[in-house]
Amino acid sequence: MALAKQYEQLPEKHRYTESEYFEIERRSEDRWEYVNGHIRLMAGGSDDHNTISMNVAGSLRSILLPKGCRVYGSDMKLHTGDGVNTFPDVSVVCGDRQYYLGKDHVIINPLLIVEVLSPPTWDYDQGDKFRHYQTIDSLQEYLLVEPGTPAVRLYTRREGYWEFREIAGLEKAITFQSVEAVLALADIYALIEFEAKFEDEPGTEQP
Repeated sequence: MALAKQYEQLPEKHRYTESEYFEIERRSEDRWEYVNGHIRLMAGGSDDHNTISMNVAGSLRSILLPKGCRVYGSDMKLHTGDGVNTFPDVSVVCGDRQYYLGKDHVIINPLLIVEVLSPPTWDYDQGDKFRHYQTIDSLQEYLLVEPGTPAVRLYTRREGYWEFREIAGLEKAITFQSVEAVLALADIYALIEFEAKFEDEPGTEQP
């Protein structure tokens, strides 16, 4: 742990080799992301963030296990085509697993990746991180889950572009073409309590 904290405090301009990154990771209990030669400590998520992540992973696992697919949580590292090492909230591999440099804790061939949005990483997950994910040849779909409202954004790889769809409402469901599965938003947001918002309008009775 002390070694990891030492590296966390080094100047951002310092660039590490990937070998140095894996050595730091090996000697640390924390999760570290490796991007463009920089090493970043990945913080834990909120109660709702973790609940949603587990809901997605659990629901997908029950659907995909009979198909021979593995559903991983945020402890499984992913290596992108442009050299980023990171931890998606949920990732899915069907069929043979492929590991980076033979490391069985680093996969390189997911079909589907899911990220639950949070304020610290909101822009990154929708911007640069998605661009990193697009360098993974096997990746077919990328799902972003809103934490405060029942709404998701699904990106599906097409020939030369990514198709975008937004699905909102607990009565709706998402169809994943990559793994041939349907996931209800009610299952994604199980146990999540959304705050009711009312407009103070004349003549409107408030509950």
